Amino acid sequence: MTKFCRILLLGVTTLSTISFVQADELTFEQRLARLEQAVLRIESRLGDTVSAEELAPTLKEFSDLSRQLGWDGKTPLTVVKAAGKEKSLSVGGFVQLQGEAGDAPDSRFNGINDRFLIRRARLNIKGSFAEHFDFALQSEFGNNAISGVSGYRLQATDLFVNWNKYEKANLTLGQFKTPFGYEQLLSDTKVLFIERSLPNDLLTFGRQVGIAASGSFAGKRIIYSAGLFNGNGSNSGNNDNDQFMYVARTGVVAWTGKPGKLSLGVDAARSVDTGANFTGERTAWSADAQLTAGAFDLAAEYLHQHLDRATGTDTTADGWYAQAGYYLPGKKWQLLTRFETYDPNTAIANDDSHDWTFGASYYLKGDDLKFSLNYILGDPAGPLKDQGRLLGRLQLIY
Repeated sequence: MTKFCRILLLGVTTLSTISFVQADELTFEQRLARLEQAVLRIESRLGDTVSAEELAPTLKEFSDLSRQLGWDGKTPLTVVKAAGKEKSLSVGGFVQLQGEAGDAPDSRFNGINDRFLIRRARLNIKGSFAEHFDFALQSEFGNNAISGVSGYRLQATDLFVNWNKYEKANLTLGQFKTPFGYEQLLSDTKVLFIERSLPNDLLTFGRQVGIAASGSFAGKRIIYSAGLFNGNGSNSGNNDNDQFMYVARTGVVAWTGKPGKLSLGVDAARSVDTGANFTGERTAWSADAQLTAGAFDLAAEYLHQHLDRATGTDTTADGWYAQAGYYLPGKKWQLLTRFETYDPNTAIANDDSHDWTFGASYYLKGDDLKFSLNYILGDPAGPLKDQGRLLGRLQLIY
């Protein structure tokens, strides 16, 4: 063993003694001070036998390790270490705590009383590899639905791997949102209102297991996404027949200016289903537009779906909404209003429903910490009119 190695061994032994033997007795600051003193003693012992050039790599490694582990007192302590070889790994999530009171302004709230609920509570892990792959795993611990859920349980929401070498052609495989419906594709933390519109909830397809290609052109002014999916909903490895659901979306930024921009999008979907609720061919399309202009946010969307039934009468459903948001000076408060309508069968009269939603959001720290209050005034299908419901939500992103 060389003299240099023996000295290094002595240094490691000294550090170990101070760091671990007295760990239970010393505070973090005291432990850090002892480590610094130990380094100084090692430097003084090595000074007579090792040059500064030889010592520099060891000291740099110790400094980098202290910073990475949070031992320098400036960076957060590292408590999770990745087991794989990914280039980057992040852990985060969000929670939405909600309270409600009132009537049933549309069919989604039928049978629901005044209540508190954990609307969503999610934990996500995201990472990437140098070989042009990234991945995401998001799990849900909360209610995850407007309808009441008894016995919260862990379930997967997003779980996919994405090949991202080319900006014009990404390839995603796993469970993720189907590219249909602008409002549906918005993140749950970015939607302006507490609940999405009724036509969005009933005429889009949510998360499915499948594969999709997506990309952008012209400096991201033109985007597209197209894929095929099982069509049997999320958290299901089953397909009810040998046919897939085909879904596609394209969008374009039609105008940009100093105060904002105008974006347009269209979607289409087709599937052949074999199930208890519907057997036949399903076709759907939608169109949407969004305009931001200074303090104003405006959006509108129309959705249409036709069910060509193998037996029985075919049905066509459609719905649309238009909404507006306005930021008060300072952009802490945003005032909101939305009108929406949904018709489950255009061939039948007086079966449609209409909702007005009025609300306000207070951004304590952007979307990371936000409080929202909405009042829905609806005329649901049937004899009841002017049914009102008050909703409040606290959102925290971590």
